Amino acid sequence: MLVKSSGFWGDKMNNFSFSDTLRIDIEELISSKLNNLGIMFRLFARNKDTLSLNKKLENPKYGITHKIQDALGVRIALYFNDDIELVHSILNEIFIEREKDHSIDIMKAAEFSAVRYNIIYELPDVLLNRERNFSSASNLIDSTFELQIRSILSEGWHEVEHDLRYKAKLDWVGNDVESRKLNGIYATLETSEWTMIKIFDELAYKHYKNHNWNSMLRQKFRLRLTAQELHSDIINYFDANINIAKEIYRIPRKTLINKMSEKGYTLPLNVNNLVYFSNLFFIKNEGLNGLTPGVFSEEFMLD
Repeated sequence: MLVKSSGFWGDKMNNFSFSDTLRIDIEELISSKLNNLGIMFRLFARNKDTLSLNKKLENPKYGITHKIQDALGVRIALYFNDDIELVHSILNEIFIEREKDHSIDIMKAAEFSAVRYNIIYELPDVLLNRERNFSSASNLIDSTFELQIRSILSEGWHEVEHDLRYKAKLDWVGNDVESRKLNGIYATLETSEWTMIKIFDELAYKHYKNHNWNSMLRQKFRLRLTAQELHSDIINYFDANINIAKEIYRIPRKTLINKMSEKGYTLPLNVNNLVYFSNLFFIKNEGLNGLTPGVFSEEFMLD
């Protein structure tokens, strides 16, 4: 059980918040990992200031049974909502999750409402040790940060709802119709997100059928790629070996990205390298092996 320090309220809390350096370092760890994989996202982060921390400490549970876990908060807004669980699993490779403390809502089949996807991660010791004032606050502030993951279409809705409904609950008492309508907007956004993914899938299939290999790869994998076009030798090889192009097309997007994350992918991300990587770890075609630059064998320590 935690015990509040009577002296903490008078002076130490007045001078405590996590440093901007810590926030920037956490942002960089996350951004670097996701950028290397081509994930489309926007990232926001903030440190709670002393006023915000003290306001949260008005809740009697803090200092008794709980510590504040979101003194540092990070939010990732993803372009595609099917990346939410994927990004969660990827970030578990670089941070230690406190799984018992996460707040992840289960979608209900017959109900549309805002869904939380909030994860609590341990702050890396190497970064936390640089926080000189943390030890004086550690009886109330946990050695963690909170990560929220959302889709980018729902991000604006969440911001409006948070400020104008969540923080103003009394304004909505007895106004269930208006509250339901606001939830209906969220439902429309969620439906639009799944429809958007379906459109890209259909477009990728059309390009596959028409042998437009550049377009097939871009629309199939939905990654932030450089503008480099597919090399003519790969195009010619696919034209002559449609079954190989089909095998690459059939690699699940999530499977490819997970494998790239597992292997620590840091090479330039373009359609050519996607083909080389896909072949090395999934297709294993000798013809494509002959087209693959030697840097791939060196990067992934292949014989």
